[in-house]
Amino acid sequence: MENGNYVPASKLSIGTIDQLYLSLRLSMVEELSKEKMPIILDEAFAYYDTERLKNILKYISERFEKHQIIILTCTNREKEILKNLNVNFNNIELI
Repeated sequence: MENGNYVPASKLSIGTIDQLYLSLRLSMVEELSKEKMPIILDEAFAYYDTERLKNILKYISERFEKHQIIILTCTNREKEILKNLNVNFNNIELI
């Protein structure tokens, strides 16, 4: 919270918990190996609103540009945002 008070996880929204979990995972990427390992995100943004999704995709594309990033999703939101950000990506659709 803004006042620095402890907030139990049970008081946080699912979206906030997902953001914290993703932050933890991304912070470990370069701690685990000096090798540029792929980052696989499976429906990691399901509870993100459009603005948060845009911000995290921009951050990931800039911060981890040397990594292969695989995003698995059932929506087109990520694809549209990446296009708007002019991020080079490959799109594979499974039917």
